[in-house]
Amino acid sequence: MAAAALRLSGMLQLQFQALAAHKIGLMRRTLSTELTTALRPFYFAVHPDLFGQHPEQRQTNENSLKLLSAHLEALYQRSYPNEDAKVLKFYVRESADAEKRDSFRLVQIRMDRSTRDPKRFIQGLLESCNLSTDYIKTVKPTAQAKPQDSMANKPSQDYHYNAEFHEFESQYRSEATSIRPVLSSWLEENAAKARQRAKDTAVLEAEIDKLKNVLVRDLQLRDARYECGWNIEHYRGCLKSLQRLTQTHAAVLETLRNRVVVFAPFTGISLEGHVMLFTGDVQNNWIDFIKNIPQHDAYLNVVPVYELTLSQVLRGIQIGRRKFMPKQQARGYANYLMKVTTSLNDYLSKQKYPKSWPESLQKYTIVVESEAGPLMVSPTGQFITPATCPGSILVDFISQNMQLACERMSKYEKDKHIEQQLIEESIHRLKLQSLTKDDAVTPDKMISALSDLRLCQPQHFEHIKLHISHYYSVLTDGIVCIPWDFMQK
Repeated sequence: MAAAALRLSGMLQLQFQALAAHKIGLMRRTLSTELTTALRPFYFAVHPDLFGQHPEQRQTNENSLKLLSAHLEALYQRSYPNEDAKVLKFYVRESADAEKRDSFRLVQIRMDRSTRDPKRFIQGLLESCNLSTDYIKTVKPTAQAKPQDSMANKPSQDYHYNAEFHEFESQYRSEATSIRPVLSSWLEENAAKARQRAKDTAVLEAEIDKLKNVLVRDLQLRDARYECGWNIEHYRGCLKSLQRLTQTHAAVLETLRNRVVVFAPFTGISLEGHVMLFTGDVQNNWIDFIKNIPQHDAYLNVVPVYELTLSQVLRGIQIGRRKFMPKQQARGYANYLMKVTTSLNDYLSKQKYPKSWPESLQKYTIVVESEAGPLMVSPTGQFITPATCPGSILVDFISQNMQLACERMSKYEKDKHIEQQLIEESIHRLKLQSLTKDDAVTPDKMISALSDLRLCQPQHFEHIKLHISHYYSVLTDGIVCIPWDFMQK
């Protein structure tokens, strides 16, 4: 019975994901080949499967992709809507730096009748996401379809779209192989531009560092960080706002002493004990929250107790957290732990754990995420479960995937050391300023990419911030993105 429920849950999840993928597919078949090619870096920047650890950002991007699909089709078919303009919201990662991988920038795109040219609209979309527009600027205007030629009036066609990201990535690679540049040629054209952009950004970063250091000193903070998702100019504004409060509410801000302050998408106390200040709040809201920090700390203190309780119920399993888990409040996380513990106790009130289970699950790790989280085995071998997963389904899932978890744990332990060794070697040999990767680039792909980099000449890489991804681009802060399966010749 539990296995059947698990299969049904999986089928519903795949159907939902397939619907989102189908919407992306509509965009791909509606536009010309050139415009579709121009959109690919955008797909890989906002694709929901890249935000599996971040339910809020994933849901926002899924919903916006559906609206974007309809809007692009309307532009191409010249069937302009008469309704009021809508705003598309997409989350993109703000930085490629490893310690900021769970920081996002919210991009807002206005859809109205003022921009009726698909090429112009897509160019604005790419610019808003700090993605390269070099390719789309070379695209010639194409004839748009007439309203009567809309998809609704055409015979139905059979399109197959797999919701899993690696399938989408595979399709992209097969279609784009003939037009993707050779890495060395692309770097010859873009390395200088990347260095100049990095130089321009460095001036603003230096100013921000100065503001931050003054604030840390005056408030005696452990650190001040920015994990909001807006650009770094907004970070500067947040620092100045908190600095002004030091002049008017110095006594209240004493509570922040020896704490880490994070400008974030919400206000609260994180699982790490950091003080999170929502960047959209007015200063009075910050002050009201800071006054009540001791009350919020009470939730933080009970989290270890709830984790221990879940571990004991689940035969000593380790309670872990994913490296790139979204920041969340201690209060919410405590509730998630309680829900899973209650579900397992309900299960145990009716039956025992399977006989195939070992007496101890101590070598395994489980991660509890929000209600919208996935039920999966992570690439590192952790069991990932949403807080709402019924006990019977969770037990059945663990039973079926113990061997897979062991295999992935073993592979990850081996691959992570090889990967780290190659990263250090590449930074030194190519004289890179930094070397990072997308979350979706698994260790085996990263190892493949870094092995191929050994064959590259270092002159184009010197002092570059290199990011291994799925596409070519030079971001506005000078970070150079290249696909992990780049072409050598």
